[in-house]
Amino acid sequence: MIILRTLLENQLSRNKALRAEHGLSFLVETEGKKILFDCSAGKAARQNAKKMNVSLKDVDYVVLSHSHYDHAGGYPDMAAHGVHAPLITGPRFFEEKYARDGEKYAYLGCGFGRELLKKKKIAHRVCEVNMTLFPGCHVVGGFKRFYEFEKAPARFVRKTKAGMVEDDFQDEICLVLESEKGLVMIVGCSHPGILNMIESVRERFGRPVYAVFGGSHLVEADEARLTETMKILKGMGVTLVGFNHCTGEEAQKRMEENEEAAFYSHLKTGDCIFLS
Repeated sequence: MIILRTLLENQLSRNKALRAEHGLSFLVETEGKKILFDCSAGKAARQNAKKMNVSLKDVDYVVLSHSHYDHAGGYPDMAAHGVHAPLITGPRFFEEKYARDGEKYAYLGCGFGRELLKKKKIAHRVCEVNMTLFPGCHVVGGFKRFYEFEKAPARFVRKTKAGMVEDDFQDEICLVLESEKGLVMIVGCSHPGILNMIESVRERFGRPVYAVFGGSHLVEADEARLTETMKILKGMGVTLVGFNHCTGEEAQKRMEENEEAAFYSHLKTGDCIFLS
């Protein structure tokens, strides 16, 4: 069985004792292992886990989808409270991230560096393309760009030795789980493009994608991109979709209204999925 628990998302589900904030954090359980996927921005994900009666101290791996604060900023708090499992990131994870607004830059980075891992004696592994954590569980990065219209906003930049450059999100990774019905993808923000990510996974594993959960970053998509995305996603044959966080109200609405597409659910804070 695959168990997916939404420790934190932008909105609350029915359990009003939990906290919501702009961010994302999942706890994934499969094959007797536990993977913490993203840590949101602060303490709320850890505090919610306690209220949901799940332990984080015994997680086997921590996977951070990319280094934006709303996915990785809560990691130092997790590490301070006993989460010392190996950390999996994509390449260039520790480059500084910003949002550009004219001559002004807003810091969007994770807020920690390699020194934290060294101090806590936490192993750090970098996924360039494919990495198998254990049989049936993989981390995937280095996504191909199949669809040119899926581009990250130009305002996202990273600080390099050569100065500020547009962020191509080479650090973005996702989790891929094998199930009898097909592949299950857990994604963070899908900055390389949700369709590009799904197509890359389908090509590499030679199997259909059965389910996708997490952020699709369609919140800034225009009408043309939304229409094309829904059309292609339907054609991919994905059966179960649980987008949230950065998906946006319009994309959420379209998914809910499209009766011919996959079963859709907005995974809010406290929502869980149990896949046999």
